[in-house]
Amino acid sequence: MKELTAEELKQIQLNILKHVAEFCDVNGIKYFLCGGTLLGAIRHKGFIPWDDDIDIAMPRKDYVRFFELYDNTNGRYRADSLENNPDWHLSVGRVGDLNTVLYDHVLKEKYANYHAFIDIFPVDGVPNNSVKHKILLYCQKLLSTLANASSFSYSASNHFSDSKEVNINLKNNIRTCIKYILITLCFPFSTKKIQRLVNFIAQLTSISESNMVGLTTYVWNWKFEVLKKESIDKFVLVPFEDSEFYAPIGYDEYLSSTYGDYMTPPPKASQVSHHNFKVYWK
Repeated sequence: MKELTAEELKQIQLNILKHVAEFCDVNGIKYFLCGGTLLGAIRHKGFIPWDDDIDIAMPRKDYVRFFELYDNTNGRYRADSLENNPDWHLSVGRVGDLNTVLYDHVLKEKYANYHAFIDIFPVDGVPNNSVKHKILLYCQKLLSTLANASSFSYSASNHFSDSKEVNINLKNNIRTCIKYILITLCFPFSTKKIQRLVNFIAQLTSISESNMVGLTTYVWNWKFEVLKKESIDKFVLVPFEDSEFYAPIGYDEYLSSTYGDYMTPPPKASQVSHHNFKVYWK
C-alpha cells in the first residue's frame, strides 16, 4: 500500500468535511467547526499549517440524528459512534474514507485500524454550579485516562521529542514508565464500557438547562472547550481552504477561552504534528 502524503491526507479530510456539511445542510442538522479546525479557519483561512486533522461539533440532538441518518448516503464514507456502532471504542464520533487505511501504532491491535477521518464531537450542557462543573471535569478526565490506558499498546512515549526542554530522553523514559504502569493496571478494564460511561455522564446536563455548553466528552489541558449557550443559536460561514463552513457566532469567545491570544501563532518548536498514525491508500 502507498502511504498518503500530508497534503493528500488533508485533501481527503477536506472532501469528507464537504460531504458531511452538504448532508447536514440538506437534512437541517446543525454543525460547526471546532478546536484547531476553527482556529485554523479564523487565523489561517484553512488548516493550521503544521496540523493534519479536522474537528467539527454538533449539539447532542443533531449529533444523534446525524449518526442515525448518515450511513449509506455515500459508498465511500462511513460514520461511527457509540450511537450507531456497538463496537465503537471512542466517546466521540468519526467519519472515515473507506478508500484509505489508517494504522495507529500506539493503540492495541483491535483498535489500531481505521480510515482517514474527521472527528465529530457532541455538544452537551455544562453545569451552572461551579462545584458541579469541577466534579464533572475531574470525573471525565479520570474516566478518559482509564479508557486511554486500557486501549494503548506498550509503545514508547515521544511526548517531549519535539520540545526544546532539557533532559528530553529522561523525561520521555519517565513518561513511558508511567504509561506502561497505567496500561498494566487498566488491562482488565473495558475501553468501550468506560467510553459509554463518559458519553452517558456528558448527557446528564442538558443544553436547555445550562448557561454554558461544551465538548464534555473530551477534556483537553484539564478543561472543557466551552462557550455560551446563545453562541450556538446562530452560525456564520467562515472560509476554510477552498470552501466555507459554519462557525458558532460566538467563535471569538470560544477560541479565546480555549487558546488565549489565538491570533498569535505558537513558537516554532511547538509547530509540529504529534499524531502517531500513518494513512495508506487501500
